Amino acid sequence: MIINFKKVFLQADAILWLLSLLVFTSLFQTNNIMLAQERVISALIKSDTTEIYSAENDTLGIRADKIKLSDERDAKSGNLAMLFSAILPGAGQVYAHRYYTIPIIYGFGAYFASVAIKSNNQYESYRTKYSESVRLDTLNSKGDANYQRFRDWYRNQRDEFIVYMVLTYFLNIIDAYVGATLYNFDVSDQLGGSAAIRFKVPLH
Repeated sequence: MIINFKKVFLQADAILWLLSLLVFTSLFQTNNIMLAQERVISALIKSDTTEIYSAENDTLGIRADKIKLSDERDAKSGNLAMLFSAILPGAGQVYAHRYYTIPIIYGFGAYFASVAIKSNNQYESYRTKYSESVRLDTLNSKGDANYQRFRDWYRNQRDEFIVYMVLTYFLNIIDAYVGATLYNFDVSDQLGGSAAIRFKVPLH
């Protein structure tokens, strides 16, 4: 059996790139929280009567009788979303209406789990073969070096993909938190609302 190391390295690079993309997406959306807050304050404030007037002492006064935010929705708890996804991956995404990330999470998880299981089966197979070769080598008791090399390689690959599974699990929790936190924020460029400002400048 010949292992194509070049193919394996390319596969590992692709997996790391996809994981990095998922992390970048979550962090990018987290950074949009402050931007969304600024837009809500600046664009979603509707004032029925707002006046700016000049007093005799040249000071400015502002009176806002009513502030109304449009497109209000029930708030989502980030901590509750994290709890849901920790118990059942994807449940926090359902809670936060972040449905499109669920196939990504389960797709990565299923792939990593399948590779880890196959690698573990190969590891156990070559471990048994190597142990048997050691038993049969009555002269040196070293066993077959190829069996030993394959045993170690599949063990390392199994451990590597288990780490990928753990990372996917924690990214699932982070993604649920981000989705719940951003649920009430509209980060689109077209935000509704209006503001009416009247200036009163005394004429002398």
